[in-house]
Amino acid sequence: MTDTSHTTPIVVADPDDSRDNEVRPFQIEGMDVRGRAIRLGTVVDQILKAHAYPDAVATILGELLTLTGLLGSIMKFDGIVTIQTKSNGPVPMMVADYERQEDGLGRLRGYADIDEKKFSAYGKSPSFKGLIGSKKGYLALTIDQGEDMDRYQGIVDLAGDTIAEVARSYFMNSEQTPTELRLVCDKNDVTGHWRAGGIMVQHLARGEEGRERILDRETQEHWDRASVLMHSVKTEELLDPQLDLDQLLYRLYNEDGVRVFEPARLVHSCRCSRERLQVVLTQFDDAELSEMVRDGVIDVNCQFCNTTYHFTLGEVQSEKT
Repeated sequence: MTDTSHTTPIVVADPDDSRDNEVRPFQIEGMDVRGRAIRLGTVVDQILKAHAYPDAVATILGELLTLTGLLGSIMKFDGIVTIQTKSNGPVPMMVADYERQEDGLGRLRGYADIDEKKFSAYGKSPSFKGLIGSKKGYLALTIDQGEDMDRYQGIVDLAGDTIAEVARSYFMNSEQTPTELRLVCDKNDVTGHWRAGGIMVQHLARGEEGRERILDRETQEHWDRASVLMHSVKTEELLDPQLDLDQLLYRLYNEDGVRVFEPARLVHSCRCSRERLQVVLTQFDDAELSEMVRDGVIDVNCQFCNTTYHFTLGEVQSEKT
């Protein structure tokens, strides 16, 4: 029996020397400033092309995936970082998650839920606020590192004109960490491929843990300089496959000195499987399963990768016994 209802797209592997799909941590010398830069190529293209999202929706989801890659790569242990928006707008929910496993790879996936009726009322270039709908909306960050670790969740209002502005508010309100971000996602007009990139800088606390952050005149000047230089980066620089992240960071901070650390590699990977979904179906009773049958099969679609798995009623019932 066929497992998918759509033709699997041809996925072109990245060249061995590709510097796409990675996060590069860095430290500015002589400053209490750390940061991370990210570049997404085939990973974001595969995720966004799994669904026929309008370009405006795909752009915001691409930025959310970029943010998730940045924050997920901070994890030192295996686990999952999930970032989700919920609102009353034309896009009532977006979600992206990053899973780290023993091999150290970061596995990204994401999807957006669209209210077609509300979305149809908007023009060709709707704004972030128009699509997400900031009234009564929120962004939630969840970190789950398994049964032996406490599960963490932070929530912030969807107040801002971009995902980056919302994330900046989160760091100030939830972690009291001065943070500046740039997140971009765009589709190449010629190739039709999606690319994304981002950069984040954060001010490190001085003094003993739990005490008030020290921002004297010198550190304030350092932070202002690091922030201004970060915001000077151009959109095309964040997306350019010919400009690797090391070169980008050197352009920005070579006068101060910048130290880079081992990168985190990213791949597109969904955690769905036929076996896992079959186990989920066994949780339903026979009457509920019978109602799910259409044309002799039960179809289960994964919203993340848009793969549809087909099961016969007999397959599910035999698994229950």
